[in-house]
Amino acid sequence: MVGFIVTAAVGFILLLTFLIFDGIFDAIDIDIMGSGVFSGASLGGLITGFGCGGVIGTSLQWPLILSIALGLVVGVAIAAVAVALYRLLKNAESAPEDFSLDKLVGSTGVVTAGSKAGERGLVQLMYLGSPRTVSFSSDTPIATGESVLVTEINGVDSVNVISTQSAGRTLE
Repeated sequence: MVGFIVTAAVGFILLLTFLIFDGIFDAIDIDIMGSGVFSGASLGGLITGFGCGGVIGTSLQWPLILSIALGLVVGVAIAAVAVALYRLLKNAESAPEDFSLDKLVGSTGVVTAGSKAGERGLVQLMYLGSPRTVSFSSDTPIATGESVLVTEINGVDSVNVISTQSAGRTLE
């Protein structure tokens, strides 16, 4: 029984490690087919289930071969749950192009730090449902609190803007 307990403990530690440090272990990437079947989490689930099933079989005083068989059944079931959760999380991920700042062109924001013409200031915009502050430049002076329209992207974290009030009319 001690062997099954140790196996379950090692598998559980492996499972937690891969779940908690998933981003770090992406460099190792043991998921061969990208389906989650050969992921660290499924391996940890299999080993944990094998140990737990073996403990249950042994505590019911089953013969060793039946305890091992129960361990394999429980291990495969837990690994299947891990694979299903892996696939669910993978499908919920956003595509990299969803994070492109190009989606900001045409959006409006509020200036949090005004600037003179040609200088940098800060504007708060809604980006992917969350507020994001980026630097901006403009051909005209823009005051703090003024509403602006993004006209183009300058780089990784910078945009060009114009005031939403032009010649006394609002562009919004």
